[in-house]
Amino acid sequence: MSTVYFLFLKSTGMKKLYYLYLLFFASIHLSAQDARIVGYLPHYRFAHLEDIDFEGMTHLCIAFGNPDMAGNISVGNQDISEVVATAKSYNNKVLLSLAGGYLTAEWQMAWEHHMLAENKTNFIHQIMDYVRLYELDGIDFDLEWGHVNEKYSPFVLELRDSLSASSKLLTAALPATYRYPDITDEALYSFDFINMMAYDLTGPWAPNNPGAHSPYSFAQSAIDYWIGQGVLAENLTLGLPFYGYDFTDQTNVQSFSFRQMIEEDIAYAELDQVGQRYYNGRPTIAAKTVLGLEQVSGVMIWELGQDAFDEYSLLEVVYDVIYASVHTHTIERGIKIKVFPNPVSDIFQIRNEESEVLNFRIINSQGQVLLNQQISGKSAQVLQISHWAKGFYTIICNDGNQISSYRFLKVD
Repeated sequence: MSTVYFLFLKSTGMKKLYYLYLLFFASIHLSAQDARIVGYLPHYRFAHLEDIDFEGMTHLCIAFGNPDMAGNISVGNQDISEVVATAKSYNNKVLLSLAGGYLTAEWQMAWEHHMLAENKTNFIHQIMDYVRLYELDGIDFDLEWGHVNEKYSPFVLELRDSLSASSKLLTAALPATYRYPDITDEALYSFDFINMMAYDLTGPWAPNNPGAHSPYSFAQSAIDYWIGQGVLAENLTLGLPFYGYDFTDQTNVQSFSFRQMIEEDIAYAELDQVGQRYYNGRPTIAAKTVLGLEQVSGVMIWELGQDAFDEYSLLEVVYDVIYASVHTHTIERGIKIKVFPNPVSDIFQIRNEESEVLNFRIINSQGQVLLNQQISGKSAQVLQISHWAKGFYTIICNDGNQISSYRFLKVD
């Protein structure tokens, strides 16, 4: 396995925020040209179409299409033509994602009806008509949990045949570490690739289990699990959440978007936890993107409409990680400090290149402040951290006007 170490710098001034990822690649599983970046866009986020940077994405999944009892497919009663055209203008492959994690009673009845052996062929013809009507590149099948029964695999295999005949894709979104018993090997291996939903480890359905719903360790477990099921690494993408859960009131656990955290405080962009609110900040999204490059075929995002559509964008973090090896970036810096070595095992140095005194904090991946100190202008501090746990840490510096955040990795 290759290892990627990166230093993350972010500087905010009165007018603009700039950031830099310096990535040092030993060897990597995928080149940028081969990596998948799959984004989901639900129909209730179509208003953000112009805010999203599709240029670096490879696949867009429009969510979700569901049938009525006659087999007519609707995506939230909206016309998807503009979304398809926009994504295709950036050379994205566009798929319709069917079903989804929540089904109304009507949709449940319709799916049960259309997946019956005597009905599925006609319904698949209607799906193919929809694909041709909107010039889609394929179907993403996202039927979940109790709706995955003995009808699932025969339906998938017949849909696979129809899509293949038209040179179209068939993908699926599946849980991080659970295989539905009714998915046969033949059906599982028929997908062009599988989007691993490496999130929702906990949530509103488990109010007494507050904590991270998508830690880095869960991403690794998802990869290990599906490779253990015989799925090729090249046929897996790692799911990244652009949202979190707020356990502050355990009687009313709510979801929130990454954008909401940034609107509250830009410093939250670098954290994964604020109080009892758990999410993935930019450093963790970067680390998971590296993991997706190293071990599988790239990453998947749920969902694009929850991003911060500015300098704090998580999607731009994904792009920076994946394309940094082939793109040259011009960076304008704010506060100038040096942090070295990076990675570090025991002793490292923070050097203040500015004339002013800087305040700095070092925060671990759980958002805990481990150090809160000052450093004089044009001077350095040497820190001994051999007793710290392995992992990523963030240094946040400020001079009373600007803020800079630096990311470093502690190793053995």
